[in-house]
Amino acid sequence: MSASLSVVFGSLATTYLFLRFLLYLTQDAKEPPAIVTGIPFFGPLIGMARQKSGYYNQLRDTYKLPIYTLRLPFSRMYIVNATELVPALQKQWRAVSFAAIAADAGNLVGISKKGIEIMHKDLMSEHGFSVSWPKYITPVMSPGKDLDELSRVAIEVFVKELQNLRSQRAVQTGLWQWTNYIMDRSTTEAVWGPENPYRDPVVNQAWKVFEAGFLTLSVFPLAKYVYPHLYRARELAAAAMTDYIHKGGHKTASGLVKKRYEHHRSFGLSDEDIARGELGNTFAVLGSTTPCALWVLYHIFSDDQVLADVRKEVSALVEESTDEDNNIINSIDLAKIRTSCPILQSTFQETLRHRTVTPGARVLLEDVLLDGRILLKKGNMLMLPASVQHTNVSAWGEDAGQFNYLRFAPGPGQKKPNRVAFRAFGGGHVLCPGRHFASTEIMALAALAVLQFDVVPIAGKWVEPTWKNSPVQAGFPIPDEDIKIEFRARDPDKKWRVLFSGADQAMGIVSEDLAVVDG
Repeated sequence: MSASLSVVFGSLATTYLFLRFLLYLTQDAKEPPAIVTGIPFFGPLIGMARQKSGYYNQLRDTYKLPIYTLRLPFSRMYIVNATELVPALQKQWRAVSFAAIAADAGNLVGISKKGIEIMHKDLMSEHGFSVSWPKYITPVMSPGKDLDELSRVAIEVFVKELQNLRSQRAVQTGLWQWTNYIMDRSTTEAVWGPENPYRDPVVNQAWKVFEAGFLTLSVFPLAKYVYPHLYRARELAAAAMTDYIHKGGHKTASGLVKKRYEHHRSFGLSDEDIARGELGNTFAVLGSTTPCALWVLYHIFSDDQVLADVRKEVSALVEESTDEDNNIINSIDLAKIRTSCPILQSTFQETLRHRTVTPGARVLLEDVLLDGRILLKKGNMLMLPASVQHTNVSAWGEDAGQFNYLRFAPGPGQKKPNRVAFRAFGGGHVLCPGRHFASTEIMALAALAVLQFDVVPIAGKWVEPTWKNSPVQAGFPIPDEDIKIEFRARDPDKKWRVLFSGADQAMGIVSEDLAVVDG
C-alpha cells in the first residue's frame, strides 16, 4: 500500500511541477503576470465556480496587481484591477470586443447558421451587424418620445398592480417573488406592446426555465439530449416569439423593438432569427433590472433612515387637488424624480455600485499593447469585473465595502465619487443603451412603493439574504431564499393620480451622461 501511495503522490507531484513549468514556459514576459492559484490551469476554474465575483476581489487584495493573467486550459483571462487602465481599454473597443460575445450569444438562442454568419461579419467595423445595432437603437432609448412611452407604459402597470395591492390592505408575499412578478409585467408590456407574448403564463414560465439554465445548454456537449427540459423551454419561448413576429406584433411594439427589427432585416436576418434574437434581448431587458429592483427596495425599506429620507423627498412632489365631487386627489408626476430626488437617485446608484457583479467580459480579436507596454494576446478573454472596480478603495474611499446611500449625493466640501470606476452600465463604446429606461423604471417603482406602502419583514427584522447559489451569469445576486414580507397600505382610501410627463435630458448616472448634461 505504501509503495502504491508513493507512486500516486510522486505522479501528482510530477504533474504539478510539469504544469508549473508549462505555464512559465508559455507566458510572455510582456503579458500581465500570471497568478498561480492551487493547481496550475485548473485552480482558477475552481475558484470562479466557488466564489464567483468574490474570487476576483480576493486576488486583487492578495496580489495588488493593476492587471494579471489567469491561465486556463488552452486559454487565458486577463483581469483588470486598476481603474487607470479603463480609459485606455475603452479606446481599443475594436480589438477588445464585446460585439464578438454578442455574436456568439446567437448560438444560445438557436439562431440559424446563416444568421450566425451575419452576426459575425465585420466585428471590428462600426458597420458590422453586432457592432452597429446598439448604436442603431440608441435614438429610441435616449431621452425623447420613444423612451417616454416605454416609461409611461411601465408606470401604468405599476399603478394598476399597486392599486390592486392597496385594495387588499395587507398582503404577505416574498419580496423577490413580488419584484420578479411586477418587473416582468411592466418591462415586457412596455417593450413588446399589446401583443406581448410573455403575457401567456406558459411562455413566461418557459422563459424563466430557459433563463435559469441557458449556461448549462451552452457549456455541455449534447445538452439538448442531456437536459431536454431546458431545450424544450427555449423552443417553446422561441415559437411564441416567432408567432409574435409573424403576426406583426413588433409593428405595435415599442420603438426599441421596431428599431431592432428594422436593423436586423437590413442585414438579411430572417423573421425566425429575429424572433430568436428577441429571446436574447429578453436577457438584456430583464436579466439585471429585475434583481436590481429587488435590492433597491431592500436597501430602502430595511433601513429606517433611508426610508424616511426617500419618503420625505418623494412626498414633496405630491400635489393635492379636488375633483368634481370635492374628493381630495393626490397627484405626482414621476418624471420629476429624475431631477428632484437626489437621495432616491443616489440610493439607486449606490445599489448598482454595491450589488452589481457583472464580469465585464470582452474578447481580444487581435494582439493589443495596452499602455504601450502590456501585451494582451489575440483570442483570449479580458475581464473588467464590476465588483473589483466598485470596491476599489482608491476610487471610493475607505468605506468602499459598505453601503452608503448618500455616496452619490455628497454634501458641500465632500469628495465626489470616481465615475470612471462606476461600471454598472459598462462604459465607453460598450455602454448599455437601456440604462435610461431601467433607471426610470426602477426609481418609479421605488417612489410609488414608499408613498403607498409600509413593507414589514414577517420575521420581525430585516435579515440580508445570502446568495451563494446565485447563477454565475446573474448581473445582480439572486437570493438563496426569499425575504418574506407584508405590504401594508398607507392610507388605503387615498386617491392617487400618477403621471409621467416625460423628460428631455438624461440623468447623470454614468460619466458619459454627465458629460452630456454638464455640456
